[in-house]
Amino acid sequence: MAFAGLMNGGVQPRRLLGKAEAQDLSVARLPWILGLMALWALAILLRLVWIQIISHERYHQRAQHQHITHVPVPAIRGEVRDRRGISLALSTKAESLFCTPTSFYPDFKSGPGEADTTWGEPDRKAAEKVALALAPIVERAPRSIVEKLLRKKPFVYIERQLPPEKSGAIKALKLDGVDFLPESKRQYPRGSLACQILGFTNIDGIGQLGIERTFDEQLSGKGGELIAPKDAKGRLLILEENFSKIPINGTTLQLTLDATIQHIVEQALEEGVNTYHPLTAYAVVVDPGTGEILAMAGTPTFDPNFPVSKKFRNRSESEFSAADKEEFKRELERQKAARKVHPIEDAYEPGSTMKIFTAAFALEERKVRLGEKINCEGGKWKFSKDLTITDTHHHGLLSFEEVLWQSSNVGAAKIGLRLDPAVHYQYLRKFGFGEPTGLNFPGETSGRLIAPDRWSRTTQPTACYGYGLSTSPLQILMAGCVLANGGRLMQPYLVQRVYNDQGAMVQEYKPKVRGQVISEETSTMMREALKGVITQGTAKRAQLDGGVEAFGKTGTARKIIGGKYDPKRHYASFMGFFPRG
Repeated sequence: MAFAGLMNGGVQPRRLLGKAEAQDLSVARLPWILGLMALWALAILLRLVWIQIISHERYHQRAQHQHITHVPVPAIRGEVRDRRGISLALSTKAESLFCTPTSFYPDFKSGPGEADTTWGEPDRKAAEKVALALAPIVERAPRSIVEKLLRKKPFVYIERQLPPEKSGAIKALKLDGVDFLPESKRQYPRGSLACQILGFTNIDGIGQLGIERTFDEQLSGKGGELIAPKDAKGRLLILEENFSKIPINGTTLQLTLDATIQHIVEQALEEGVNTYHPLTAYAVVVDPGTGEILAMAGTPTFDPNFPVSKKFRNRSESEFSAADKEEFKRELERQKAARKVHPIEDAYEPGSTMKIFTAAFALEERKVRLGEKINCEGGKWKFSKDLTITDTHHHGLLSFEEVLWQSSNVGAAKIGLRLDPAVHYQYLRKFGFGEPTGLNFPGETSGRLIAPDRWSRTTQPTACYGYGLSTSPLQILMAGCVLANGGRLMQPYLVQRVYNDQGAMVQEYKPKVRGQVISEETSTMMREALKGVITQGTAKRAQLDGGVEAFGKTGTARKIIGGKYDPKRHYASFMGFFPRG
């Protein structure tokens, strides 16, 4: 009873903790605290959504920039072979020495971007120590190596495509801050053979001349990309199998060239140069029936394995002395001369080789007949007050064939003038003069052939014996093939087949006829007529052993020096054809 009364009386129970006002205040603030905590959690959640989802790519790229570098890896360049499968150009495995300059910056700190990266001061002594160790092996001045080691870039090449003995010597040194990247090196196992046709590549494997340049896209393939992780100091950790993009190797080209014929031609040119000392000499061998180029050569030559002499290799011009600069200038001139593809790039007045085409035009148009006598005026014919045509010999009456055998300018002019100028011009065009041959080779000339409405009174007679127009050696040879193959103008070509890196043929080039320009009958008559040039005429020294029949035509044209024809300087040429055994 007493206890129950106490509980229900007017006495308030005593609070156990704090003052009444303080505890009430805490209870009142609790919703606000919980609300702020909820807002903070929501803000964190939204920030995570922003970072992880909305801005994921941007932050991912920043992280990649700080920890990963993508190193380009070139594809292996395709091989170049002759028609029999002999390798003329191929790529072999090599290693390139590179450095990570960040290794020589003790205070280097990588930021999200280049602007946020801190390099600090370099450890020059460490760089100089490495440079002194490398210099005798890579054959470079130590100061040039130091400059590369301290260049403010994540990746710098020191030396490209080192031979195995040099890369092995460097690896044995176990130097900090340098490493090797696998690459391929272009090699030409036959040395200078067909050098102007093959061309060469630069250090990055890009074609600079000839086939290497013309077919650069097919040969080079598609480069890949290597993922290279970086450590805390920004040093690259090359993992050879860690590709982000697999390289696709280049295709292999099988050429129409025959390495054996090419070697014989180059040897003959060398002998000719040593005997007669011309400024330059060149030759082309073509299959008249297909247009395939079997050999093409010119002098001087060069070794595409070493397009620059050893003295100037791996050196910048800033390192040259005054004497070195003069020598380097001469070296560049020598290179320019050696790299010129004369049979394609040179344009010259052909001289007497043009007479065979004049004769063919007239035969085709029935303006002359075999055996017909032509009055060669004793070797001197005053055509007009502006032109007197002369021969080297005092010929009187010569047959049509003898005009060709004895190479009479007077006779050729008289035969050609029977043609209407417009018809004469159209035949010249049909035979391919005045336009490219279609070979699609860098630097090819079209020659020069002016339209008949611009001809002077002397243009047609002089064109009959090879003056007043210009042509390339390849152009005139392809025109000569018309007489050898039954009257068809063929397009020359240098590539037979293209293979992928698995050896499967992906493309084949076939002979292409540009046009039937004369009849088979005229072609046959011209072949028979021109046999006498070798047996009885101006090319007796071109007779072949074993009674093999051949035909051809010699040519001599004076050079223009100072705007005038120089009687002592000339182009000498010969175009000949024989059965292929």
